Amino acid sequence: MILQVATETAGQGSNVVIRTYQAEHGGTVFFQALTERQRRRRTLIVALAVIATTAFSAATVLGFNQRAAALARADVSTSWAP
Repeated sequence: MILQVATETAGQGSNVVIRTYQAEHGGTVFFQALTERQRRRRTLIVALAVIATTAFSAATVLGFNQRAAALARADVSTSWAP
């Protein structure tokens, strides 16, 4: 499908990368892509979000387990009281 590829930036310090492809039908296709810096930043943000979500989930499960264990201990101590 791709016969010719040209990459241009919209100026110094620009965040826009426009790739131009010549399609099979002979027309030109413009595709706006993320820069390398934007891709790295997005990957970092997604990774941090996954880590934070996993930590929150683990803390929630641990909290429920500790509460259940405390209730079980309280049950045992009251049921075995003389």
